[in-house]
Amino acid sequence: MANDVFKKTIAEAKAKGDEIEVLARLLAEKMQAIHGTEFQVLMDHQARFVTVVVR
Repeated sequence: MANDVFKKTIAEAKAKGDEIEVLARLLAEKMQAIHGTEFQVLMDHQARFVTVVVR
């Protein structure tokens, strides 16, 4: 039972992390459309860090 709860919690955290990555990539695409240059996403979940920068 506890193992199932742990697995569910891990799966939910991964899904949220994946969603954050998708949103950051969408932001990078929008920045590219506005500025005409490529942007990249730099992300570190352990450091709680997300940024979008010029490539």
